[in-house]
Amino acid sequence: MLGVLSTATALVAGLAQAVPAAADPSVQDARAQAAALQTEVAQLQTQAEVATERYDATEAHLAQVVTQHVLAQRQLEAAQNAVHGGTTALDRRVRALYMSGGPLTLIATVLDSDNIDDALTRLRAVRSVVAADRSHLDAANSALGDASRIERKLRDLAQVRTKLQKAAADQADAVQSLLAQQQTLLAGANAQVAQLVAAQQAAAARAAAEGFAARLAAARAAVIDPSLLGGSQPPDAAAAAAIAAATTQLGAPYVWGAAGPHTFDCSGLVQWAYAQAGVVLPRVAADQWNAGPHPGLAQLAPGDLLFWATDPSDPSTIHHVAIYLGGGNMIAAPHTGDVVRVQPVYLTGFVGATRPTAHGP
Repeated sequence: MLGVLSTATALVAGLAQAVPAAADPSVQDARAQAAALQTEVAQLQTQAEVATERYDATEAHLAQVVTQHVLAQRQLEAAQNAVHGGTTALDRRVRALYMSGGPLTLIATVLDSDNIDDALTRLRAVRSVVAADRSHLDAANSALGDASRIERKLRDLAQVRTKLQKAAADQADAVQSLLAQQQTLLAGANAQVAQLVAAQQAAAARAAAEGFAARLAAARAAVIDPSLLGGSQPPDAAAAAAIAAATTQLGAPYVWGAAGPHTFDCSGLVQWAYAQAGVVLPRVAADQWNAGPHPGLAQLAPGDLLFWATDPSDPSTIHHVAIYLGGGNMIAAPHTGDVVRVQPVYLTGFVGATRPTAHGP
């Protein structure tokens, strides 16, 4: 997402340098409009990316709550069956005791015996019956307590689920509103402004790629021990498999909130690609940051995750992620209106990298 913001920054500088002092006022005005438009659109795209990540986090939490709710319902059914089974067995025992005259009659049968061994045998039988009654009663009470506890848990989960559903709906509305504002701005641009924006985007992308390449080269040159440098090959089979999976999705549409298998947002693509490699990653980019160690620029290797944030010093503000391919390129799902594609790595808003562990977070 911040690729657009980087493009906007380079565009403003490029336009300022490209306008001579005696330029045609109409052209000068068009260039100013193009620079302002691109900056505003980039800001809206960043805000949309942030809103999308919030939505993704809420949806992920909602999915967990729904799963817990389903499991709790199954536990409640099991507890209710246990209560029914326990009370049924206890009812049968009570009826049997009643028909035989009750516990006193059982004890009386012990006293009727003239043989001490026979009396002891009967006494053990009576104790067994009484213990079984207590066991059935304890089991029924325990199951009843479990059922009550699970019912309370279900009520709590239902309340959380309702709140999350409302939050997700509100966040979805926020994303849609930001995207609509972008479309309105772009639709209002005249042909000359649109051409100026398009012409500068390629130059801005080249400048962004060159900036990253220069910083990467400087970081690698500062490393004395060559064994500490990142390689040109993925560090493990999981990273290689994730890259292979991601490349099968080149051209797949970006859809905010989507995590595959045919449409993706940025963190959805990363999660899906690594899932194909057997590595479980969190749903949102800010959480994916914590899915492994953080290699420096000089140690970057294909398969590492790259992150951007509104505040690069604060990983909690991360809102965009991509998979590093090596050679200054990455594969990403950039933003609404774009597709999964390979693009140069850019530095504006860059936080750092994470190397997902082979066993997941």
